[in-house]
Amino acid sequence: MIVLKKLADERGASPENRRYTRTKMTRTGSIWSLDQRLITRASMVDMSAAGACLELASPKPLPPRFTVRLESRSGQKVHMVHCELVWQHEAMAGILFREAGSKATS
Repeated sequence: MIVLKKLADERGASPENRRYTRTKMTRTGSIWSLDQRLITRASMVDMSAAGACLELASPKPLPPRFTVRLESRSGQKVHMVHCELVWQHEAMAGILFREAGSKATS
C-alpha cells in the first residue's frame, strides 16, 4: 500500500485550502432518515462551522439527506442537525450542515 501525504508549507501550515477551520472532537450520536428511522450510530471525528466528519458504527450507505442527533456530554440533551452527505468511504462520511444557522456545538 502506498500512502501519500501533503507536505506543509515553509511556515509549517497545512496545505489544505478549507473555508472553515476543523476542530477535532469526540461526540457520539445517531443518524436518522428524514422519515425518522434509525440508520446507524456514529461518532464525530472533527467539525467545522459548515460540516463534520463522522465515523459510522456500521458502513451502511447513507441517504443524500438525513438528521444527526448528537448527545450532550452529560447525556441529558440531544442536539438535532439536518445534514447532507458530501462523501462516504466505507464507515467514514463527510457531511454538510443544512439547517439554517445550525452548528453542532461542542
